[in-house]
Amino acid sequence: MPKLVRKWILQTDKVVCVSKRQAEIITDQIPELKDKVEVTYNPLPQELLIREPSKELDEVPAYLYVGGDSYVKGFHILLQALRKIGKQGDKTRFILTNRYNPRNLEILKRLNEKYRNLEIRVMGRVNYEKLLEIHKKVWALIFPSIWEETFGYAVVEAMLLGTVPIASRVGGVPELVRETPAEAMLFTPYNPLELSKFIKSLTELSPEHVNALGMKIRNSFLQRYRQYNMNKKLIRVFGD
Repeated sequence: MPKLVRKWILQTDKVVCVSKRQAEIITDQIPELKDKVEVTYNPLPQELLIREPSKELDEVPAYLYVGGDSYVKGFHILLQALRKIGKQGDKTRFILTNRYNPRNLEILKRLNEKYRNLEIRVMGRVNYEKLLEIHKKVWALIFPSIWEETFGYAVVEAMLLGTVPIASRVGGVPELVRETPAEAMLFTPYNPLELSKFIKSLTELSPEHVNALGMKIRNSFLQRYRQYNMNKKLIRVFGD
């Protein structure tokens, strides 16, 4: 199948990639596509562009993780970081969405019981509107993925909602946060120590400071991405 897929792709007129990193991976595997590849970032979600961010941050820092217990989304990295935060003793709240098997739910329950300073709330699968409501309460999104993310919509949504992304330096994510304050919050993939340090540093700030940081990230992200005219470029690619 890989050989057949390679032949099929070579017959295309254009290959549209949503990040430079995705284009690098594809052209590394199929160098013949180099002249056919076009990089154009995904259009930003319109409902978040017109929605004014509204934050209701508590004094207790709250963090959101949306990857479920997927290995490639970095759940094992999150668990290690939770243990480190637990040992540090800072009162911290973690909200986890998506699916978790019984074994991992038990692990999270034990962490909750062992470290009284941690409040780990597993909400499971939630609809989009509920997710937007959760964003109002959280200081940051934890994105510990080890996968070569082609774009990273969870990070984009966080920035547009004024939520600080603490993300691993994988795939197209560094491109998304480049030239924004969130770039300083990127950590090395597979490194729970770096992740816990960033969580710790944010926890030491006031809710007002975190809110201002989130809005600064949003504004700088929008200013940068509006320069790309993504919709026009996408139309031009298909028009060619």
